[in-house]
Amino acid sequence: MDCLCCADGGAGPNSDTEFLGSVCNLMGPDGVPARFPPEPDRYILYVVAGCPFASRPWALQAIYGLPIRVVKLYPASYEDGWFFEPRSEGERELVYNFPSAKFDKDPLGHHHLKELYVKANPHFEGAVSVPLLWDTKTGTAVSNSSLGLAKMIEDQIKPVLATRNQDLELFPTDENEKEEHIEFCKWIHKNITAAVYNMNATKDGFKHDEMVEEYYDALKQLEDRLKARDADHPNSFLFGPKLRFCDVMLWISLLRLDLAYQFRFGLGKYNIREDYPRLQKYICYITSNVEGLKEIVLPRDIMALYFMTLKWTKDGNGRSLPMVPNSWEAKLEI
Repeated sequence: MDCLCCADGGAGPNSDTEFLGSVCNLMGPDGVPARFPPEPDRYILYVVAGCPFASRPWALQAIYGLPIRVVKLYPASYEDGWFFEPRSEGERELVYNFPSAKFDKDPLGHHHLKELYVKANPHFEGAVSVPLLWDTKTGTAVSNSSLGLAKMIEDQIKPVLATRNQDLELFPTDENEKEEHIEFCKWIHKNITAAVYNMNATKDGFKHDEMVEEYYDALKQLEDRLKARDADHPNSFLFGPKLRFCDVMLWISLLRLDLAYQFRFGLGKYNIREDYPRLQKYICYITSNVEGLKEIVLPRDIMALYFMTLKWTKDGNGRSLPMVPNSWEAKLEI
């Protein structure tokens, strides 16, 4: 019952059409919602705090203050996958080890996320993954594609239901910037978001170290890009003074580096808070100034995915959860 972060040795998805065999009823043949019009309180968005893919539509829901109910599963999974409340001995042990985890009961009464997948498609054989958007009116899944849901929110739900930040244009419509933004999103996905899972999947120590250095090089490129834009626009984003979806993607991944990735994926040589001052400033600025985002930063719940999930621990041991570094909290001021 692995999520895509954890499946196939923790390699993560190869592209941002990541959920092969997914449950997805997102679009009709003419490019408009065939079955799922935007309506207040109609949908439930299921997420796990630590998953960077689930955090994409969750972040947009928070930014726009959308009337979509967000339900957080327990931040670590066990043999039967993601759960809302513990049923097995192993699940109860997880909750005992991290009793302050911020998770919700399913308002529809299910105990495991798998139940929703099977309800939507009795023959489903893909990964039981987050995010998952559920339509309560028809009783089925809309989509579990993080990018598909982000685009759906931006293009179809935001214009009708946004309660704040209506003036944001996270996906640029200018043709020149639009193409550049698409390519940059792909670059971030490959070199930042998915790169850490590829590091974890390799059993070749030389290859791992090479991938680590490539990751640090990508961070350096981002550091330099932001510095270059500061002359014209202090506190700039990747494309200048306007926040874009690529910024949301990057912010989500950078938050996780100093909390979990540096320990879990062998990325201890450098960290954001000490070695990339412009990226640290960028994280803090987005967290503090983009309304809605601070509320979805749950540091220890993010860590739980990587330190307590069954497949990331050995022989059922080592499930103790590290504390959040003081310097991380101090820098982010949350």
